[in-house]
Amino acid sequence: MELPTFRRNPSDSHVIWRRSGADESVPKRLDEQRLREWCSARGVEFETDRRVDHDRSDQPRKQCRCVFARADEESESFDMGDEEWEIATRETPRTFLEIDDAGEIRVESWDEEHVLDVEGLTLDGDAFVFRATQFDGPKRLDARKLILPAVTS
Repeated sequence: MELPTFRRNPSDSHVIWRRSGADESVPKRLDEQRLREWCSARGVEFETDRRVDHDRSDQPRKQCRCVFARADEESESFDMGDEEWEIATRETPRTFLEIDDAGEIRVESWDEEHVLDVEGLTLDGDAFVFRATQFDGPKRLDARKLILPAVTS
């Protein structure tokens, strides 16, 4: 993905887009600063990383991640000979929206996970609105649903 140019975004709400009239060979653009500001205004953690996500590519990609909730730290004990070992994992993101540098996103909710190839991502209040190759028409995700687990009655 490329950074915005002087022409800027098609609108203030755009985070991912492709230049108007451009075909699929033209890289998508990402306004990371706009996404950071959106996260900051809502108390959502924002991280960047470079890693391999095998669901999307075997090559490392830069990733921006909006983390809404974290999983508790886990540990596991095991015996090896006469010694007992404990392996602890660090706190990891539990619900998040992650964007890689190819414009693919991973959304991890409380009970589902989706990897989508998005053509456009805009912000509308507390919601992400995206157009993805997997869907006909735009889809809306209310980010507030990623902060607290869904309560079943």
